Amino acid sequence: MVRLHLISFVVLFSNLFFNNLDALAATGSGDNTKWVTVTQDEGIEVQERWVTNEKNIKVRERSGKMNLNCSGEDILALISDASRTHLWMSNVESVTVIKTVSASEWYVHTKLNAPWPFGAQDMVSKYQVIRDSNQKVLKVLISPVNNLMPKQKDVERLDTFFAEWELTTTERGKVKVTFTTKSTVPPEYPSWVQDPVVRKVFFANLRNFKSILVKS
Repeated sequence: MVRLHLISFVVLFSNLFFNNLDALAATGSGDNTKWVTVTQDEGIEVQERWVTNEKNIKVRERSGKMNLNCSGEDILALISDASRTHLWMSNVESVTVIKTVSASEWYVHTKLNAPWPFGAQDMVSKYQVIRDSNQKVLKVLISPVNNLMPKQKDVERLDTFFAEWELTTTERGKVKVTFTTKSTVPPEYPSWVQDPVVRKVFFANLRNFKSILVKS
């Protein structure tokens, strides 16, 4: 019976939104600030490392890398298209652009229908596009904005989510994509339960993202 409950618990977590549980207390010895590859498949590499936040707490940073045979503008178009976010990101109920300042700055409200035990969640994020002078590197910075939209009743606000897309055009015309995320939310569940699940969903989201661009 105990084993059955444990299996059910893990299954219920199989679709967990990949950024809600990134913050963990660092354990073990040695230099755990270096990137470590945890998944490498289908041309996608997922790495993790520990970083120290402004409160001197070590939190998990996760990064996914892949090379795509398309333009950086094609990738940017997918990142900025709120109507297509649900095609590659898990558990998305709605994504709405609530304010546009320019083609390089806009604000997004994302509502998530996360599985038990989380329920309804949302986040309000600023998207900022930064281009280098030679146009070979394009970055999209995503950061929380907590005063732009009031919190909703019975909806948990994910207000510590940071992410960055880095798109680098290579000499062969391909684009090296690096997607990095970090959240300072305190841990809620043991790492032996959440780490494999978060990695699985993070990888699946990148695979979905890649498949859309390959087909287009």
